[in-house]
Amino acid sequence: MFSTDLLRVKYKKDKVYLEYIGNNEKDLIEEMASLLKENLSIGEFKNEIKYLKKAYDPKLVEGISTLLLRKSIVENKSPIDPRIIRSRIYSYGPVIDDSEKEKILKKVKEEIGVDPLKYIFADLEEEMIIKKVPELIPENLLREYNFELLQTALMKTLRVDVFISNKWKDLLFTAKRLGLMYDAYNDPLRVEFYGPASMLRLTERYGRSISMLLPQIVSNKVWKIKAEFVGKYNRTYILETKNDDAEFPLEEIYSEITFDSNIEKDFYSKMKIIAKDWEIIREPQPLIVNNTIFIPDFMLSKNNINIYVEIVGFWTKEYLRRKSEKVREIKLPLILVVDESLGYEDFNNENIIKFKKTINIAAVYYLINKIYNNLINKVESKDNKTINLNENVISYNDVSKRFKVPKENIKEGNYNIVGYTRLKNYLIKNEFLEEIKKEDFNNKKISELVDRYGEWIIEVLDYLGYQIKWVNITEAIVKKIQ
Repeated sequence: MFSTDLLRVKYKKDKVYLEYIGNNEKDLIEEMASLLKENLSIGEFKNEIKYLKKAYDPKLVEGISTLLLRKSIVENKSPIDPRIIRSRIYSYGPVIDDSEKEKILKKVKEEIGVDPLKYIFADLEEEMIIKKVPELIPENLLREYNFELLQTALMKTLRVDVFISNKWKDLLFTAKRLGLMYDAYNDPLRVEFYGPASMLRLTERYGRSISMLLPQIVSNKVWKIKAEFVGKYNRTYILETKNDDAEFPLEEIYSEITFDSNIEKDFYSKMKIIAKDWEIIREPQPLIVNNTIFIPDFMLSKNNINIYVEIVGFWTKEYLRRKSEKVREIKLPLILVVDESLGYEDFNNENIIKFKKTINIAAVYYLINKIYNNLINKVESKDNKTINLNENVISYNDVSKRFKVPKENIKEGNYNIVGYTRLKNYLIKNEFLEEIKKEDFNNKKISELVDRYGEWIIEVLDYLGYQIKWVNITEAIVKKIQ
């Protein structure tokens, strides 16, 4: 990513356009590359290309120069770390006159064995020596220039809408791991990211994170970006760009993006220990409601009641407000775990837990159980305690999912299920049970009965007073208790 002073744009009414480069700039790239020679200092190279800034946009020349130097191997020419030289000189304190200065420099030279004035600032960029120049393909460099120009423009955005042809799940999961603020919409897929300029602080850090998404975006065959860009006079302009506006780097040259997910790993490992009565699912399936896509970080499930947990990275008060509104629309229980160090404003909500450095797992577990109990009470208060079924045999788990009631409450007889007998894990219709009773299962193989009826037949046999007798490791027969 370039520094923002190298950003090249044109303004037209309320729109802003990026000044990408193409075939017309290949000659410039080749000429600049020919001036990049080994054993030149960076300062000398920049002097060599000064004349080009009179013929071309100086920002363009400086941008290409940045890419060329970034690909080069450079080092300082000092035999001793210049920081050590400066430290030795400064250790003698302030200098009053030139004679004292000469005495100090002489002493330092004797101590370190080199001329301190010659190498004191050898580690400054202008003094660094080019040791090896890159093998250059102009087409690749212009692609990289366009890519970095777009990255730099994203640093000055309030909102960024991204349209992509595929790989959208990868994009969303990457955004989550980077802690980016976004809203996702379905049909057609559109992801709206909060831009760095919307942050009250941590703008550069957030900008670096959002720039890490760009490789995934441009790797799509078809993509489009529409953004609110903060331009000259601090006005907001519309920036639109798409895959065929310019040449961009090819997908295979990207390196893998890595993430610092220690907070999520720590949360998951600790929750597995403390919440043993809950099933914890990492990155559950996306939730789609009212054309909006929502992907929580975790889903905790018990008795067919699901509670979602979202660990929020960067945030603003508006972002949390919109996130809370989305949760209310989805009508699913969600806990937001918010990193206080990555936001600036204050925002309170009964389902928000704030943390610094580490998450208070006990507080999350307490809130999960509080929400769970409230949901149980609501179900019991609204339910008329009667469940109507038609199946001959049905599991408690399936009844729980269908009627959205806790499985334990069904097993314990808290609901009136007329015409059914309760077994260990199943409900069986009384009429069907009477038909089963007419069968003689004595000396029948268990494997044959399970194939014929299903797993539930084992519980029916136990209910009817049969015993299972194992004849070998893999086979058992049914015996009637006398």
